[in-house]
Amino acid sequence: MKRLRMGVLLLALGVPAAVAGATKPGDKLYVKARNTRVLVSPEATSNVVAVLQPGQQVTWKGADPKNKQWHQVTDPKGKPGYVFQTNLSTKPPNMELVSKDGKTRAVDPAAFVSSGEAVKALSPGAEKYGESKGVEYARAVKQIKAMEGLAKTITPKEIAAHVAQADLFPVVAPNTKTGAQASAKGVTPTQKETK
Repeated sequence: MKRLRMGVLLLALGVPAAVAGATKPGDKLYVKARNTRVLVSPEATSNVVAVLQPGQQVTWKGADPKNKQWHQVTDPKGKPGYVFQTNLSTKPPNMELVSKDGKTRAVDPAAFVSSGEAVKALSPGAEKYGESKGVEYARAVKQIKAMEGLAKTITPKEIAAHVAQADLFPVVAPNTKTGAQASAKGVTPTQKETK
């Protein structure tokens, strides 16, 4: 049960896998996180060039020599910039499997993320299975559902405020705005929403 709880915690925290060392400049990598920011320079506070979604490909140019956590890329439209390494993967995201009316189908990861289903931790089938496996599994299902309910009450702006307050790297955006980043007093006038 301890292993299950650790797995749930790591999943909830989005613990990443590193970009493989065999990657060469010019290779294609995939974006893993929603609203991944491509920045002008390898600093979390630099201007936003583009905001990418899971599954989008970038061309990898290499890690920044001074700060290996930041990787230089070219976005799908050819704009150069930097992305935090944990938002990149050598493999495309798996197709999400969804079930409706007894039928299972694969859904593109970017479409899945924007559908709202991505925030659902357990499907009804997974809930039923967990609840049928005994007290410990039923308790885990109840805890996951509680986390899911809590997650629905937290807005992207609240997450961004927490990231700023905790002095964390804001490696994903609470929106799809490009240009200068928001200051402590609010959004700068040069930001524009991308479509």
